[in-house]
Amino acid sequence: MKRTSVSVAAIAAALVAVAGCSSDDIAESIAERAIEANGDGDVDIDLDDGEFSVETEDGSFQMTTDEDGNVVIQAQDAEGNDVFSSQTEDGVTQIQTEDGDATITQSGDGDESEMVIETEDGTATFSQSGDLPEDFPEIPLPDDLTVVMSQQSDTGDGQTNVVVGTAPGDWESYLDELTAFLDDNGYVQQSLTTTQEGAFFMYTDAGETMSISGGVGTDPSSGGMSINLVIGPN
Repeated sequence: MKRTSVSVAAIAAALVAVAGCSSDDIAESIAERAIEANGDGDVDIDLDDGEFSVETEDGSFQMTTDEDGNVVIQAQDAEGNDVFSSQTEDGVTQIQTEDGDATITQSGDGDESEMVIETEDGTATFSQSGDLPEDFPEIPLPDDLTVVMSQQSDTGDGQTNVVVGTAPGDWESYLDELTAFLDDNGYVQQSLTTTQEGAFFMYTDAGETMSISGGVGTDPSSGGMSINLVIGPN
């Protein structure tokens, strides 16, 4: 018999199946079939008091809730070795994997939410607060830019910034302003593709150590433009 692994997609399918069932026995059967459809092995699922566990030939996955209401996730390989564990408490999630550990800190709600991921390789911050980091690179940005999402990560290779947003105006004018700025500051065009709806580009500095890439285009929802920029080590 071939072995089968527990994929994220399979687990998601199982959870969806479970959500629509009123009987635990039926839910377990449906979830098992959903996961087995992704491979050739047998699966055993146990649902008890809101807990979820999957057993296959390749290992196991458990999602439980502790006495304080915190979600605890664990996974083991076929030999019973821990390959992943996660526990969340007061907005802080501690993750341990065979490849390294991570801490995820979440704050705020909805449009004001922020998530900070810390690993031994560096730190990444994801924000939906509508603001850019204070040390965001000084490049032209559209007037009245609405920041939908920003990300800043810092690793041994340097700092990377990502911004996704919308703004009034036409994307062609902004693209002309941005590319003129990059040309004037020693950046070299590596690629530029334009269509009727938008453009995609990549520029690197003279030493090819930094790059600015992304896309601009029409935003049908606002009648203005959308932008997506990535600025970081090349």
